[in-house]
Amino acid sequence: MSDLPVRPEPRQLAVLTPLERASFRLADFLARRLPWMAELWNATAMRVLTDLAASRRLRVAGLHHLARWGPEDRLILVANHRSFFDFFQVMNVVIRHSPLWRRVFFPVRGNFFYDHPLGPVVNLAMSGMRMFPPIIRRRQAHAFNEYALDRCVAELARPGTVLGIHPEGTRNKGPDPYKLLRATRGVGRIALQARGVQVVPVFVLGATNNIAEEFIRNFRHPERHPLYVVFGPPVNLDDLRGRGDDPAAWKEAARRCMDAIEALGQLQQELVEEGWPPGR
Repeated sequence: MSDLPVRPEPRQLAVLTPLERASFRLADFLARRLPWMAELWNATAMRVLTDLAASRRLRVAGLHHLARWGPEDRLILVANHRSFFDFFQVMNVVIRHSPLWRRVFFPVRGNFFYDHPLGPVVNLAMSGMRMFPPIIRRRQAHAFNEYALDRCVAELARPGTVLGIHPEGTRNKGPDPYKLLRATRGVGRIALQARGVQVVPVFVLGATNNIAEEFIRNFRHPERHPLYVVFGPPVNLDDLRGRGDDPAAWKEAARRCMDAIEALGQLQQELVEEGWPPGR
């Protein structure tokens, strides 16, 4: 099919380990040939699971910034990163309040999900294998990572696609959840090379890294363990459009994404100080 994204070259696959290659090929096959499987899984099983972990704890603001987009629009959701489950909070909201839940991809570090025997199983169970494409954290894997970025751009060329990205590139383990890490420029590159795409910032807070704890908190005193999801207006990158091959522009676009997320963190604090009630 001519509208499917280009496949990696042999030299790009050669830098992967055998397990990474096998995991990638499985995810790639499902994305190309069986996309309905992930759509069905995420709209049913994952919706139930995220409800069980979050439904009584969610506080959502700025929903109109998400609801304004139609089924043919293409978005990059950029969010801060504190927990393994940040984007599961976000997807719980997207599935309920947006038509843009079918073609969702989450570029992810290759650690565990692609280099551990159980990684593909967990990826399949938690996202229908949509934690894809992987970014491999080895210098020798640069050629493959170039492909991964190009693949993100190619996926965003198709109507109705959402890409969920943590610009920080890794979890922020510092004591202050409002002090964000510096953005990696990859998100800026994707945003500028994917034509016609809107970049929507999201601030998330409240999830742990323990899935069992998430379920317990949702049923035992959920008011003590709120999950915050704050959407903002699209990041303005108009003056950078047309500079998709300029690393300086990538860096500036990434910085603007982080500034927008940081501003939403400040807004979240203000809303809490004003008595932001559960379920809003």
